[in-house]
Amino acid sequence: MSLTARKALRLMEALCAAREPLGITELARQMELNLSAVQRLLGTLVEMGYAHQVSGSRKYRATLLMWEVGSKVLAENQTRRNLHPILRQAAHQTGFNAFFVLNNCPFITYFDRVEGHIGLTYSAEMGSSLPMTRTAGGLAISAFLPPHDLEKLFAPAQRGTVGFQPPDREEMMKRIAPVRERRYATSESGMRRGVNSIAAPVWQNDGSICGSITLTADESDLPPSRFAEFGQKVVRWAEEATATLGGQPFPASFYQT
Repeated sequence: MSLTARKALRLMEALCAAREPLGITELARQMELNLSAVQRLLGTLVEMGYAHQVSGSRKYRATLLMWEVGSKVLAENQTRRNLHPILRQAAHQTGFNAFFVLNNCPFITYFDRVEGHIGLTYSAEMGSSLPMTRTAGGLAISAFLPPHDLEKLFAPAQRGTVGFQPPDREEMMKRIAPVRERRYATSESGMRRGVNSIAAPVWQNDGSICGSITLTADESDLPPSRFAEFGQKVVRWAEEATATLGGQPFPASFYQT
């Protein structure tokens, strides 16, 4: 990738991640570039419609053009088309919010969601990424990663504006050991206090683990005492998703000694 293209993409990421419009000085500080370079890149993004200058100020923000482009890609994505009916079934039968999260080791990315009738009004935004080790969806994937991918969990990484700090190796291996046995992962108040989750991994036709199906609900609706009950259900939906993608669920080659 050319250096200019890399800088432009980093600038776009910074604008998209910002909650408020940013000025050239702040953008230059974040990107560690000089002011003139940032100004030139901003000019190009404004000209192409990906950014605009806020009226009456010297600050800039991203437009919705990036979302428009991304939504077209998502609408044509075959994986989403194949798995969405399974998420709809899971949400309908449990009442919980059902997600499919992508494996972008050492991160997970929220890829699709169907809200259940007792699902939380607050939930993860589609397209957002989180460190794999912080969610049930990520732990379900982590437990079945091949050795070369598992090692990625023990090195710092960056995905856009989201950083990853590796966990303690011994502690992490203890966390994923029971996931291998029962074939699903759980979290209590993982990303939000009072919210519990349960997840199982999904494989695709090339034998790689592509993500996980995750159910999320308030702790009163999904208490630890019901983890086993819903764990078996989410495993079945994950196996159905795996079969839909032409994969083989829980292949023996993914179990590590």
